[in-house]
Amino acid sequence: MQKYLYRFSLIFFLIILLFTSCSQEQQLVKISKTDFAMGTIIQITVLDSSKQDVNKAIDQSFQEINRVGNLFYKGNPESPVYKFNHRTGNSVKMPQEVFDLILRADRISRKTQGSFDMTIEKLLPLYDFSGDSLRPPQKKLVDSLIQYVGYNHLEFDSSTNTITSQREGLSLATGGNAKGFAVDRAIYILDSIGVSGALVNAGGDLRVLPRSSKKWRVGIQNPRQPNQTIGIITLDSGAVTTSGDYEQYFNYNGKRYHHIINPKTGYPARASRSVTVIAPTTELADALATGLFILGYEEGLKVLDSFPNCEAFWVDSSGGYHKSSGFDRYLE
Repeated sequence: MQKYLYRFSLIFFLIILLFTSCSQEQQLVKISKTDFAMGTIIQITVLDSSKQDVNKAIDQSFQEINRVGNLFYKGNPESPVYKFNHRTGNSVKMPQEVFDLILRADRISRKTQGSFDMTIEKLLPLYDFSGDSLRPPQKKLVDSLIQYVGYNHLEFDSSTNTITSQREGLSLATGGNAKGFAVDRAIYILDSIGVSGALVNAGGDLRVLPRSSKKWRVGIQNPRQPNQTIGIITLDSGAVTTSGDYEQYFNYNGKRYHHIINPKTGYPARASRSVTVIAPTTELADALATGLFILGYEEGLKVLDSFPNCEAFWVDSSGGYHKSSGFDRYLE
């Protein structure tokens, strides 16, 4: 079982899946399989006409997720991300698939005012969420490393698929969107096979294909009450991702320190308890959930206008609820 180290978006989601059935769906075979990949538990549920077809589709989806995981795993010496982070010069040529994902991430960084930033890698090891007597890093240490953070230090040459860093020591963390990309790739495989319906859930990064007769129902967790939902979303297609401060955290001197780090300060973001994003792709929902969590409701809502067909729901730092204008149409 491969251990996959992720950035601050690791496992801070818990989305409860609620399934319904009807007579037409009872004629289909529904099988769910769970495996561990990319540092999280992944569940794939498929509806189709035969058990053999369903199992084949699920197996191919997991193969694709593992391929993407190996491609972007920063601890894999064969990974392009590893090679970039351990480069000897300023520029590294990337495979097309990797170059495109990092370029898309850079565009999201610009639109979110740098609240989502793949270059945050140097800060992540400062926060340990296992063991006893946990405490935040010293400000002096944070200040010494934050100089290596900044998407604006990257340059992209699409003619050669080359990424150049103007800051020596700058490193990439792809956990904030590579897992979402893996979910998208799995959905692409399932769609190309032509299954009757599917849901892929990778530690809370979730995307669905239309069911034959009903929508998928997804419950949003209360960030302070693990066994409660604060709303139910219904989807026939698209992706849902939630970023929250309630999975990886510790308390120190009455303050919660969690793993959603503000790239501009080097410390956990304080504006939100959780943010749920609905978007066309899981990759986009994953990155946006992080960025909007850090920005908070007021600034995040302004940024959301730059992302068509995306909606968001915030639980702010005081427990208040806020949502974008189009979010209601997804609520049951």
